[in-house]
Amino acid sequence: MSRLALVLLLPFILSACASTPKQDENAPASDEAPAEAAPADAAPAEEAPAAQSAKNFNLADIPFAAFDPEKPEGIHVYPITGNPKEGPFNAIVRMPPGYMSPLHSHSANYSGVTMSDSMVHGTSLETKETVPRGSYWHQVAGEPHVDGCMSEEPCYLLAFFDGAVDMVPADAPAAEPTVQVTPGDQVKWEEVKGGVQMAVIHGNPKEGAFQALFQFPAGMTTNVHTHSSTFAGALLSGSHERGAAADQLVALTQGAVWSEPAGSAHMEKCGSESPCTFVGAMDGALNTEVVEFSTAADAAPAADAAPAAEAAPAAEAAPAAEAAPATE
Repeated sequence: MSRLALVLLLPFILSACASTPKQDENAPASDEAPAEAAPADAAPAEEAPAAQSAKNFNLADIPFAAFDPEKPEGIHVYPITGNPKEGPFNAIVRMPPGYMSPLHSHSANYSGVTMSDSMVHGTSLETKETVPRGSYWHQVAGEPHVDGCMSEEPCYLLAFFDGAVDMVPADAPAAEPTVQVTPGDQVKWEEVKGGVQMAVIHGNPKEGAFQALFQFPAGMTTNVHTHSSTFAGALLSGSHERGAAADQLVALTQGAVWSEPAGSAHMEKCGSESPCTFVGAMDGALNTEVVEFSTAADAAPAADAAPAAEAAPAAEAAPAAEAAPATE
């Protein structure tokens, strides 16, 4: 090429170089462009909170951990819901045989329910009493008390705290203690709906967070339903099944615990041999209108009835009669 031609083309070459963006050394090659679009598509999935699922544990399968890692021979705890170090929580506590706590108090209120027949709760070491399984109390914050296990086997306690847990040593009992222990054999039941009974431990099921004992007649089954509140539970007696559907039921025995996230579909079924008694704690009000109950008799084969046409109206009328919850 002649020098003249080169001089004439030089402006065009320089112009082209100036208009070409400088390649970023860290930028992906052009054939990786589709990979850059992937994160945009994946962003919603990454931002969405992980869905919570129901958890059911029989007593032997509960993943207990030492309350004080430096004292593995002491109390063990499993938080059913919440975090004991951060705020409100519900937990099952395992006390070693012969354990007796010193006089102490907590900065949070809590309700306790015994799952063993040899539990002790009292306002002092001198006034402590052994209470049977299914006994309960509500302990106000700052009030000294003691807890213990007068047994050769571990004792189990359900604890429902409205704040993080601590143990503050106390020098003397309260001058006028307010705690009242209701023994398990003196529970006053009230019918909720369809033969199901309830005894409120603390709170108001119609208005907000509460803890209560529930009792299902033998063979009682619910429909698949949801609650607008998180549900923590524990089985005190009987055999019980629960799950997302009739073909997904998990068999639970005495001492089992479970958690059911708000909005999670589930159903309950009591064994046919004896009533089921369990503890329920919710962080909001209980809506019984969404729950339908059927007894073992309701589930009997229609062939036992005379004409099928005559049996139908009675079967259809039962749910309607139960539609208005007694506690509402």
